[in-house]
Amino acid sequence: MSPSLAQGRDDALLSDAPAQHAALPEDPPRREGSSSGDLMMKKPESLLATLADALDARHHVKGDTARLQMVLSNVSPQTDARPGSGFSLSYTVEINMPDFNGNPIEVIVPMLRWLERWQHDLVANGDKAAKAIDMTCVRLDADRYDLHAAVNLTEDFRYVARPDGSGQDVVPVDPPMPMALASGPPLHAVFLDDALIVHCAAHPDEAVTP
Repeated sequence: MSPSLAQGRDDALLSDAPAQHAALPEDPPRREGSSSGDLMMKKPESLLATLADALDARHHVKGDTARLQMVLSNVSPQTDARPGSGFSLSYTVEINMPDFNGNPIEVIVPMLRWLERWQHDLVANGDKAAKAIDMTCVRLDADRYDLHAAVNLTEDFRYVARPDGSGQDVVPVDPPMPMALASGPPLHAVFLDDALIVHCAAHPDEAVTP
C-alpha cells in the first residue's frame, strides 16, 4: 500500500524518530474526537506538523498558536465540468511566526523537504522553484524576526461511489512518490551551526546523534 497524507509513512523522508530529534512528519496531527473529514485539504495540516516537529526541540512551538500560525488564502476550485470527473483546489498556505528567535534557515529546510515529497512540481520546475517559498523576515534584533512564509499548493479530489450505492464520497488524491525521491538517497540528518534541524530516522544506522 502506498503512503498517503492521511495514513502511512514515507520511508524516504521519515519514520519514528526519537522525540529529541526534528523529524519530518507525514500524518497531520489529529485532534481528540476529530475525524479525517474535519479539514478537506490535507496538505496544510501536514506542512504545519512538519514545521512544528522540526522546530519544537529548539523553539517549543507545538500547540502554541501564538508562535506558529497558519492562514489559507486564495482558495480556488478548478474543474473541467465533466460530471463525476472530480476537481482540484489551489490555495496559498501562509505561515506566520511572530518574534521568531532563530535562523530563518531552520524554517526553510523542512519546508523544502516537505515540498520535495508533497508538491514536487514546485521544486522540479526551474521557474516554479525560484518562487516555491515566498518568505519575508522583519528583523527585530540580531536574533529575532517576525517571519512570514507563503507557498502555493494544489490538491486533487475525486468522487468515489459508496459501497451501498447511496451516492459518492469526495476523496483526496495523494500525489505519487516523485521518481527523484524513490530512486535517490534521503538526507538523514541536516545541521545548522552544529544544531540538528532535520532528522530522518528511516535509516537509523545512517542517522547522526548529536
